[in-house]
Amino acid sequence: METILYETGRDYGAPQILEITFPEITCDAFDAAFISADAFFIDAVRGISGRVKVFGNDANNASIGRAVLAEYDAGRYQPA
Repeated sequence: METILYETGRDYGAPQILEITFPEITCDAFDAAFISADAFFIDAVRGISGRVKVFGNDANNASIGRAVLAEYDAGRYQPA
């Protein structure tokens, strides 16, 4: 299990930092750096948590953070 912290650059009375956890990461058969995963996130400053499906580059936590944030912003997450 891997956990990353992603600073969104937003402030809701405190900086918004998403805590993102991946119970299992699947690597692409053709490109080992490309991953897909169910990601669980906690937005402590707003009191929201949930699960999203993300795709990204495991060598770049910022790309994964942006993917989680995009799904969260669009409302495409299952509340935890």
